[in-house]
Amino acid sequence: MKRKEIMKKLAAASCTFEEGGNHTRVYKDGRFVAVVGRHREIADRMVRVIERQTGVKLLP
Repeated sequence: MKRKEIMKKLAAASCTFEEGGNHTRVYKDGRFVAVVGRHREIADRMVRVIERQTGVKLLP
């Protein structure tokens, strides 16, 4: 899945972001919940991990 798509869906779910050196930290309700690597393509397995950590449905 494209990183851009993931970030759009997380933003739509009211997540906020903090840019790091090689990754983006994801916060939900002010609490740190996940890290998204800075790659164009994110593997489906990693997307599932991000889904579980954030509680946001990303894959169909």
